[in-house]
Amino acid sequence: MNHSLLEAESLEFSYTDSANVLRSADISIPKGNLVLLTGPTGSGKSTLALCLSGLIPHSIPGELTGRIEIDGVDISSLSMPEISRRVAMVQQDTEGQLATLQVQDEVAFGPENFAIPENEILTRIDDSLEAVNCEHLRNRSTNALSGGEKQRVVIASLLACNPDYLILDEPTSNLDPCGVSELRTIIEDLKERDIGILCIEHKIGSFVHEADRILEIRDGQTQTHHSHRMEHDTKIPRQSAEIHKTAMLSIEDISFSYGSRLAIDGISLDSYPGEIIAVMGNNGSGKTTLLSLAAGLLEPDSGVSYLDGKPVSELTPSQIASLIGFVFQNPNHQIFEKTVWAEQTLIADFLPVNRQSFFEKARTLLSEASLISMKERNPFTLSHGQKRRLNITSVTAHEPRILLLDEPFVGQDPDGQEFVTRTILSKARHGGTCLIITHNSQFVQRYCNRVLFLQEGNLLLDGPPKMVFNRLEQLGLMEYIPRRKNR
Repeated sequence: MNHSLLEAESLEFSYTDSANVLRSADISIPKGNLVLLTGPTGSGKSTLALCLSGLIPHSIPGELTGRIEIDGVDISSLSMPEISRRVAMVQQDTEGQLATLQVQDEVAFGPENFAIPENEILTRIDDSLEAVNCEHLRNRSTNALSGGEKQRVVIASLLACNPDYLILDEPTSNLDPCGVSELRTIIEDLKERDIGILCIEHKIGSFVHEADRILEIRDGQTQTHHSHRMEHDTKIPRQSAEIHKTAMLSIEDISFSYGSRLAIDGISLDSYPGEIIAVMGNNGSGKTTLLSLAAGLLEPDSGVSYLDGKPVSELTPSQIASLIGFVFQNPNHQIFEKTVWAEQTLIADFLPVNRQSFFEKARTLLSEASLISMKERNPFTLSHGQKRRLNITSVTAHEPRILLLDEPFVGQDPDGQEFVTRTILSKARHGGTCLIITHNSQFVQRYCNRVLFLQEGNLLLDGPPKMVFNRLEQLGLMEYIPRRKNR
C-alpha cells in the first residue's frame, strides 16, 4: 500500500447477527484529494466511513475483515486516540457529536483532550471558526444553533485537531445553498493544505468539479461511478390540485425569542387545503422555529397559531397529533421503539383510530417506502435516509390533514426522493396542506404552489415560486435559484 493514503482493501463487515454490509470493498483517499462516494440508501456508505475512521470496530461491534492503512500503518496496530488524531469524521447526526454547551468550548474540546498548549488552542479556535465562516457563533450556545450551524461547528471542531484525513458523511444535508457554496471553498482550502477528503453524497453535483475521483457503492461493493445524471428527474406529474380558500393552518403576527435572540419577528401566514408551501431561507433564519410554533411545540412570545380555525393553545396534544404529521430535522429524535413495525404503529396507542384500516395503511406505507422487509429490525440500525422515511410513514399512517416536514429529502437516493414527493403530492391531492422546509429548489419549482422565504426571522418573500425566484435573483441570492440545465 502507498504511504500517503488512507486506504482499504477487501473490506467485509457485518453488524452483530446481521448479513454482510460490506463485501470486499476497496477505496483509497490520497492526501490532497477529494474522493466522492455515492450509492443507494443502505448500500454501506456510512459503514465504510465508520471503518475508515476506526469507530468500527473500536466503538461499534461487528465482524470486520480486510485491511485498512493510514499512510502505510495498519490501523489495527493503532489505538482509537491515535486514529482520531489522523482521521476525523463528520457523521450524519452532527448533533450527536456536540459535547459542550458553547461553540468556543466545542472547538477547543478536541485539542484540549490531546493536551495541546493553551495558546495553540486559541489559535486553532480562531482558524477553524474562520475556515467554516462561523466566527460570529463563537460565544453562542450550541443548543441555540440551527441544524446547518451545528454541522459547521462540528467541522470546525475536527479541523482544530489538524487531521490528515477528513470524512464527511452527507455534509450538505443540513446546509442552505450559501452553506454548500462555503463548504466548496472549505474543501478547496483543505485540499491545498494536503488533507485527504472522503465525501459521502447523494447530490454529487454539489462537488463534481472539486472531486478527483467518484466512487459508487452498491450491495457493499465499491466501483467507479460512471453516471452523469447529477439530479434525480422524477416522472411524477406536477402538482395541480385545487386549492380551497378556507385556511387549515394560520399564524397571526407571531414572534418568538431564544433568550435575548429574536428568532421569529411578527410573521403571519395562511395555509389552505391542497396547498404545498416551501419554507426556504439560510440556516438560522427561523424556518424550524416557525414550523414548531405552527404545531404548538413552542409557545410564542406574542401572536396566535390556529389549526382548523381553533387556537393551538386550546387544543390537547392528541387533538394536535390527529391533525398534524410533523417530521423533525433529526430523524433520531423521532424514534422511540425497538422495531420498525412497533415504531410505525406506535401512534395507534395514543389516538382513536380504526385499527384494521390503520394497520393496513401502516403496512402499505412501509412497503411504498421500501421498509417492509425491515419491519423487525431495530430502527436505530437503519441508514439515515431509511430512518427519515420511517419518520414520514409513522406520522402519516393515521392520515393527518396537515404535514409539516423539516428537510424531508435529506439522505434520500432517487427512489427515496420519489417516495417523499409522492407522499407530499398525495396529501395535497386529498385535500391536505403541506409546509416543507427544503433547500431543494428543483422540487420547489416543480411542485410547490408558494414559497415563504425567511431572513433573520422575518418573512422576506411570500408568493409563487417563479415570482420568489425572480425576486431572489434581483437580490443577488443566486444560490437559492434552480440551476438552469445546459443546452
